[in-house]
Amino acid sequence: MRVLVTGGSGFLGSHVAAALAQAGHNVVSYDMAAPGPEALATLAAAGVEGVLHAPGQTTDLARLMDVCRTERIEAIVHSAGIVGLETSLAQPAATYHTNITGMVNVCEAARQLGMARLVYLSSNAAYHGGDGSPLKETDPVFSVVQGNPAGHYGTTKMACEAIGLAYSSFHGVDVLALRVTAIYGLGMRTPMFIKPMVEGAVLGHPVRFVTGGPMKRDYTYVPDCARAVVRALAVPAPAEGAQRVFNVAAGQATAAAEVARIVRQVVPGADIEIGDGLSPLEEVNARMRASLDISAARAVLGWAPAFTLEQGIRDYVERYRAFAGATGAYSKGQAA
Repeated sequence: MRVLVTGGSGFLGSHVAAALAQAGHNVVSYDMAAPGPEALATLAAAGVEGVLHAPGQTTDLARLMDVCRTERIEAIVHSAGIVGLETSLAQPAATYHTNITGMVNVCEAARQLGMARLVYLSSNAAYHGGDGSPLKETDPVFSVVQGNPAGHYGTTKMACEAIGLAYSSFHGVDVLALRVTAIYGLGMRTPMFIKPMVEGAVLGHPVRFVTGGPMKRDYTYVPDCARAVVRALAVPAPAEGAQRVFNVAAGQATAAAEVARIVRQVVPGADIEIGDGLSPLEEVNARMRASLDISAARAVLGWAPAFTLEQGIRDYVERYRAFAGATGAYSKGQAA
């Protein structure tokens, strides 16, 4: 199938593009930026050639439609957008414009061109929160008191899911949404403690956090997320009234202090210290966090994570060590 990946030069998008190409799809990456060193390393490590980069923004419907027609696109994986609580609080208008308009435009492209499927990469940020038990897709995404606790980012995620489901219900666009969470691996941009821990350990740098030790996330290794997208494109269309939103995660929340312990175990001599408290922003973030129930993804998509957290960290360490060695960062870090 000919698949367009929006945000294909980014962290998750590049891993998705690589996994789709490995699965035999013809992939076009639609992104305003060309792939950077980490994205190129991801494609190279997968042995992937021929992923076409088509420059463009999802807010530009005319350009999006032109690329889809020219490249005869049959399905879209939509991963582009402004990401994260902190960024969305600093840029609320840009977050709504980019994320909401982008979702409407990819839905319009899929509708007008009669595409086979649209897979939207949503987030656990769509959830309102919970009581600490694993979050299910049917749990609330909105509070009549405070809206969504993940700010403008979480609000756009739940809104984009609703937009996709409306296009599915009223226009026949086959939309599936995957709620991913705390994705880590080579090329990640949001630190989430794990990036500086792993990369600092590989480079021989001391890593210090004043707070954050108790902060729990359902850390999910990026190749597992990419495989879920491949499965979401492959499964038959859901029957009328069937579930279209799925959690994609490891299924277990882990504290940052435990992540530090694993990194020290994987990289002997890693110098990592993390405090026991939470900063005000971490407290806000912690209220959004819980493990996700992935039973629906197992049953419907035939997907389950292949990596435990320790296995994922070991693989991340090896991939980053190879990347840092190839780019010269490893030798510089060792000399520091």
